[in-house]
Amino acid sequence: MSQEDTSLEDHKPLVLTRSVEVVTALVIALFGLLVAWDSQRVGAAWGDQGPEAGFFPFYIGIFLVLSGLGTVVYAFFSDAGKKVALEPFVRRGQFKAVLRVFIPTAVYVILMQFIGLYAAMAIYIAAFMMINGGYSVLKALPFAAVVPVVVFVMFEIWFLVPLPKGPIEAMLGY
Repeated sequence: MSQEDTSLEDHKPLVLTRSVEVVTALVIALFGLLVAWDSQRVGAAWGDQGPEAGFFPFYIGIFLVLSGLGTVVYAFFSDAGKKVALEPFVRRGQFKAVLRVFIPTAVYVILMQFIGLYAAMAIYIAAFMMINGGYSVLKALPFAAVVPVVVFVMFEIWFLVPLPKGPIEAMLGY
């Protein structure tokens, strides 16, 4: 595949605006239904002492349902909704750029649970600089080593704020 073919492929829409609007509106409407339904459990009427605990949440849920359904109708039947219906919400190239940031960040959060904040931070910084920044290992490693140490000194020693630690810090006695 040539560079030009890749560029054309990256420019293709991944998802259209109407699809995102409709799915988001339906999720909001479903959430509104859940709120209204659960408000009935705790009482959504007007009692002897005034409104019951679920009175206001019930009507908020109903408004959410109506706004979600209204957005779906707008997306399909209004002139403005029809106009943006075929516009791309995100293109393949744009989504790839988002994933190049999201995936390493998600891996960082998962790693933090097992090896602690500081070791995960060092891996994250080095990998992010090399993969997304195009830096060599020799340029990435100093930052990957120094930044976690600076964060450790600043939070653990100066501010006395404990952050999640892993097995490396345990071996060092922290």
